[in-house]
Amino acid sequence: MPTQALEIDVQTALALSRATSRAVIAISPKAHRAMMDALGVEAAAHEIQGGPVAELVAALIRGHLDQLK
Repeated sequence: MPTQALEIDVQTALALSRATSRAVIAISPKAHRAMMDALGVEAAAHEIQGGPVAELVAALIRGHLDQLK
């Protein structure tokens, strides 16, 4: 059960992130660029932190960035 709850939390977070990204992109190109930059900084921070969870989070953020390009 804890694994299922974690999977639901992750899926919910990803869905909210995608929806937020679409909204920001619709606002303006400057907002889109600022969001992309902030996500890049966040991914880099997780990569520096190291460890399997941080590396997974960084990879998920980078994947999200690729989808937004």
